Amino acid sequence: MNFAELAALAGGHAEARAIQTALKLGIFELLGDQPRDAYALARSLGADTRATALLANAMAALGLLAIDQGSYCLTETSRRFLLRTSAEYLGGMILFDEAIFPYWAKLEDAIRTGRPARSPDMFQSDPEDTERFIRAMDSLTRARGDAVWVSEHLDLGGIDSIADLGGGPGTYLAAILRRWPSMRGAVWDLPATLKVARRILEEREPDLASRIELVEADYAKESLPGPVGALFMSNILHSEDESDNAALITKCFRALEPGGLIVIKDHVMNRDLTEPRAGALFSLYLLLMTRGRDYSFDEICGWLAAAGFVDINLKTLPSPPYTSSLVIAHKQ
Repeated sequence: MNFAELAALAGGHAEARAIQTALKLGIFELLGDQPRDAYALARSLGADTRATALLANAMAALGLLAIDQGSYCLTETSRRFLLRTSAEYLGGMILFDEAIFPYWAKLEDAIRTGRPARSPDMFQSDPEDTERFIRAMDSLTRARGDAVWVSEHLDLGGIDSIADLGGGPGTYLAAILRRWPSMRGAVWDLPATLKVARRILEEREPDLASRIELVEADYAKESLPGPVGALFMSNILHSEDESDNAALITKCFRALEPGGLIVIKDHVMNRDLTEPRAGALFSLYLLLMTRGRDYSFDEICGWLAAAGFVDINLKTLPSPPYTSSLVIAHKQ
């Protein structure tokens, strides 16, 4: 690694905060219909012209805006990922990162104490927090294309029912049900999350309503509903500690029909917990927000085997753009 690469890593917060601020102010939406110069842009934002020009210039330097005869306009990237009307809108995730940015200032305290900087409530305590978090998960999944890839590469032949445990907005479940039209599905999640999920599914997937059931389930406190033919879990294990994950996998085993399938999607780490790099860095975020971290394939295998699962396999999603893997196992 040379100086420039290290300096870029150490100063990466500047780019992140600039993009978050531009999105939060609404710069990309304002430029969605027509170019504007700094004065017109600032006037529409109710902001200072000089400062607005500095932010817009930064966006142009990052390739998110272009400048044509003194006016700013969108690039292909910003039109694809930063407009709310785009099917690949990433803004939900960016605005979530903006909202939690202050917690990163508490990373040193979290390292010293081992305790999260925020109460690990899965963003259930405040409706605004819940909405932002669940729409962020939906935004990231759709923009990167995870749900479509999973639905196209996961063999669910012969299975007539599937539950997405902690399924949030139902993004994965909807993609799976579209791929397997005879299957019925359910999102098992917390009450506040299901309220948001219902709105998202009504907005985007009204034709799947008759095939999706929203079921209140708190896997930390209760046994799981069931039985079902398959259980899907995306980014659930990384929110919990080792003992809770072992107990959760046992609950999953009991909730499956004989011969049922469990599919775990997460950052599945190597034995040293250093690869994929995104997972190692994300574990610091998890330290700030949860009781969890990203776990290795060996650790996940241990929980599955102890619960009684067999035929445990790892399927790594192609990188780039993905950073996750699938761990697939069967109940005898």
